[in-house]
Amino acid sequence: MSGVALFAPLFAPLGLFCAAAALGVLGWTLVEALLLRGVHVRAERAEKSVVSLGETETLRLSLSHDAPFALKLQARQRWPELLEAGAGRAGGRCPPGERLALVFQVRGVARGTQALEAPTVALTRWGLAEAIRTVGPQAEVSVFPNLRAVRRLHQQLNHFFLRGAGTRIAPRLGQGREFDRLRDYVTGDDFRHLAWRASARARKLIVREFRIERSQDVVLCVDRGHRMAGRVGALSRNDHAVNAAVLTAYLCNRVEDRVGMLSFASEVDRGIAQGRGPAHLAAITRFGVGILPDYLHTDYRALAAHLRRRLKTRSLVLLFTVVPERGDHEPLLSALRTLLPSHLAAVVVLRDPGLEAAADVVPTNRAELSQTLVAGELVSARRELMQAMRAMGALVTEANPEDTGVAAVNTYLDVKRRQLL
Repeated sequence: MSGVALFAPLFAPLGLFCAAAALGVLGWTLVEALLLRGVHVRAERAEKSVVSLGETETLRLSLSHDAPFALKLQARQRWPELLEAGAGRAGGRCPPGERLALVFQVRGVARGTQALEAPTVALTRWGLAEAIRTVGPQAEVSVFPNLRAVRRLHQQLNHFFLRGAGTRIAPRLGQGREFDRLRDYVTGDDFRHLAWRASARARKLIVREFRIERSQDVVLCVDRGHRMAGRVGALSRNDHAVNAAVLTAYLCNRVEDRVGMLSFASEVDRGIAQGRGPAHLAAITRFGVGILPDYLHTDYRALAAHLRRRLKTRSLVLLFTVVPERGDHEPLLSALRTLLPSHLAAVVVLRDPGLEAAADVVPTNRAELSQTLVAGELVSARRELMQAMRAMGALVTEANPEDTGVAAVNTYLDVKRRQLL
């Protein structure tokens, strides 16, 4: 107590000093608050932003203010459900008359289009007081199928075609439907190919020569039934299938084939008719955004009946699906019988890695034994179904969901290489 008493004379001046300091800080805080009160902040960003599903993308925001002094700006942006993470923050120092460019990293987790709220900006000069503003109008963000994979394929194809610059590709002659030229008749030519008017003018027999079609029809059919709703990692099987379909559509367009897309479950959507060109690809991409899985059964027979009515010429039907369980095989096999051999059917089957892993587990108790036996039976039934489809003449490719795009592209390129259409 005596020690404390020795310092008692110092407490009073120290208390006065602390009080004065507190009053000074309060005064400067009030001054800063008054300075910030009339400051207007402006925000600029794209009205519509596009994010590729499953990819990390960059969204940009530009901030500026009308204060005659530098400010520290901190922006907070709430993300809609289509994007991963609930909100993002970014900030920095913005001198007067300049703009502060902010970058947000986002990742698309579901396809669709939603409103993007106006950002909330906190501004301060000395850090004692802070003003909060909600600035800028609402915007729109769309999560599209994976367009980055399309860009990567575009670069690879450009490299491939540039390497072949200067070479001439000769058309392959044969019993196709695309007219190539007229020529003189030679012994053995089919009389059905005689061009009678040209023969009359030339006073000798002239025949029409045809070549295999360069532009063929491809229809991409995406299953959106209940089996496609299961998630593999951050994306559903349906997401992987749509990404693969859009990637394949781009390649078909580049090879000058006419490509269309539809989705199906208990009913069949007409989707996008076969066509070519940048505008057509944009329409396919927009249609792919709306292909979402639903808890409905998959009606393969309805799909086959729709395609028989829709397709007037022999076409490649590329089907993205998860094969049904034992007991539900007949509808899929019946649909393939309806399509074959008038059309070429190719089925891209999405694997179930979890099921295959469960079938390979060495059981240590009765529960694991039961699980392994059931999983093994399901895997065996899937293999039997795929063998049955191949025996009917269908092309069947099995791939992990994340590799569906590569599998679909390889299947299409194999069809073109072997000239199966």
